[in-house]
Amino acid sequence: MNKYVFCFALLTGIIGSTNLSAQGYEIKVSIKNSKDSICLLTKYTWEQPYKVDTAKVDKNGNMVFTGKTPLEKGIYSIYSPKKSALYFDLIVNESQKFTITTDTVNFYDKMKVVGPKENTDFVEFVRFMGAKNMERMKYEKEVRAMKTADSTKLLQTKTTGLFKDIKAYQQDYLAKNPNSYIATIIRLQMDNDVPNAPKGIAAADTAIWKYQYYKNHYWDGINLNDIGTLNTNKIFADKLKRYFEKVLIQQPDTLAKESDIVIGRIGNNKETFKWVVHNLTYMAESSKVMGMDAFFVYLVDKYYITGQAYWLDEKQLDKVIKRANILRHLLIGKKAQDLRLADTSGINPLKKMGIDTISTSEELTKKYYANQAAIEKMLVSMYNIKADYTVLVFWDVDCGHCKKEIPVILDTYHKLKKEGTSLEVLAVYTQHEYGKWKNFIRDNKLDWINVADAVHLNNLKEKYDIFSTPVIYILDKDKVILAKRIGAEQIEDVIKMFEKKKKK
Repeated sequence: MNKYVFCFALLTGIIGSTNLSAQGYEIKVSIKNSKDSICLLTKYTWEQPYKVDTAKVDKNGNMVFTGKTPLEKGIYSIYSPKKSALYFDLIVNESQKFTITTDTVNFYDKMKVVGPKENTDFVEFVRFMGAKNMERMKYEKEVRAMKTADSTKLLQTKTTGLFKDIKAYQQDYLAKNPNSYIATIIRLQMDNDVPNAPKGIAAADTAIWKYQYYKNHYWDGINLNDIGTLNTNKIFADKLKRYFEKVLIQQPDTLAKESDIVIGRIGNNKETFKWVVHNLTYMAESSKVMGMDAFFVYLVDKYYITGQAYWLDEKQLDKVIKRANILRHLLIGKKAQDLRLADTSGINPLKKMGIDTISTSEELTKKYYANQAAIEKMLVSMYNIKADYTVLVFWDVDCGHCKKEIPVILDTYHKLKKEGTSLEVLAVYTQHEYGKWKNFIRDNKLDWINVADAVHLNNLKEKYDIFSTPVIYILDKDKVILAKRIGAEQIEDVIKMFEKKKKK
């Protein structure tokens, strides 16, 4: 494959539109030595390529991609399905009738473009980036062959020099062509230079000032309302993800505020709006950062419940909203919903009532109200636990991970209690094999509050988002959620952190 195909991975986002001619597009391509019978014109949707058009290839390597509807502004690719290989990239902008000739031996070095100057500039740009990339790889190979102690330093010095060359090239192009589409591509890749902090800024505050400057200028010169910004293979996707996952402080309120600013700059560009909102929502829901589900709920409330998520059908929309409605009650800082559960002493009496054999909600309701007074006396309310901290643990006797975590929680429980911490553990068994459960409690001497949903009054799956075990929440004395979905080894550190905050 062409040596520049790899190097262009350094450059390459997704979807767009401009005021294009109603005459459609006609892209003539000639690839000398081509063995293909067909080639594809492709582009990326966020991070995945898809087919835009197909063209037959004659024996001389000639093909024509044509259509009556103009293509969206963006970076496109010529792709060989026979070789499962991307041959080269090209730019589609206002002028959509042009010719490209090249050779399979070396696509970009042999390439000639008859048509818009921007595509010629694009070819030169890729050649330059490819040459610098090849220079680095060649130098790295030579340095590695030396087997000297300072080989890493030599390589770093060379790489720094190459990056300076690349930046100088990019800045020169921007100065000469500030409004071109290639300028957009360059700006999406470049980091803005951060100047020295102004005089008067305390030395201790310099890092904060520089961070704020970098963040505030991250999107300088980038038109988010231009569909071409989206259609840059993966460049825009990578830049957006980096901003929200690496640049911004990982706090829900911060991300919500910044999402309003970024989405507000998209204007009436429906496709960019769709992909940004969709991917921020996915990012928030799948984040491993505790509490980030608050950002997910914020996005759902603002864009999905209000009917702006036009790309989802009714069933898909309902699923997203239902997920947000489960999580909104479990956000950090929210008061946990009460649980009324049976302890080990209540299991046999409840069995005698026939609770364990009931199969429908109607039967359960009838049985409950017929025995309400007796049942209520057997139930333990989480809200009645008097302690500064409640560790709420959902677990299962047959869960391998639980068998490892429960002993750790028990040791932490005893240690903190011995140190004088006002602490209680409410261990909720999520299944219904009560014999196994009681044996495990006895054998492992679990001397905390052991309960199970033997009366089926609590929908644990939705009430506490229990899809697997173990799941651990830490609540304060008012049963407000302080932490959730943490590991057993984190309980002590989390509680001690909140104890320090209380003392301050």
